[in-house]
Amino acid sequence: MAKKALIILAISALVIPAAIAKEDYIMDTSGIGKSHNGVISSDQFLELGTNTPNALRLEGEQSMRMGHLDRAVMVLQRSVEMAPGDIDGRIMYATALEQKLVGQKERDPALFNFCIKQWLFVAKKAEFPDQQMQGRSHIYNLTGSLPKMWEQDRKFLVRVMLPEDGSVKVALGKGKKRAAE
Repeated sequence: MAKKALIILAISALVIPAAIAKEDYIMDTSGIGKSHNGVISSDQFLELGTNTPNALRLEGEQSMRMGHLDRAVMVLQRSVEMAPGDIDGRIMYATALEQKLVGQKERDPALFNFCIKQWLFVAKKAEFPDQQMQGRSHIYNLTGSLPKMWEQDRKFLVRVMLPEDGSVKVALGKGKKRAAE
């Protein structure tokens, strides 16, 4: 019985690789999607219409890992629009916006201001202290300042936001304080 199984196994080992070699076209998908080192990305996922905020958040996180920040911002924005109270989605969105801002040579003041607003939302509306501290630390890294104890959000934003006409250059963190003085 063992000899019979061994013979069948030996014959199948010879036959199966030949069958696979003839059908290499099954594994070749480079013409269908955009292949990046074995990872295939496609915009069809966004067009299906049955997206959930969690699925969009995962898609945005994957895009961020792959270095496609514009796509990540677009997908995560959709996720935040669908579930505005989802702090995890908001954190991912703010992270993508901040990475895009840091990567710019000429930093956009409108993007800077929008980034501050997103992190302020996280710092104020998050349920968990670690998320609140994450929001506060990003605000400090961007502006070099934190909201004061009894300071209203609107007053803080007026204090730290930049004019969007480009008259003031965006300097992140403590360098912004020195540039303003």
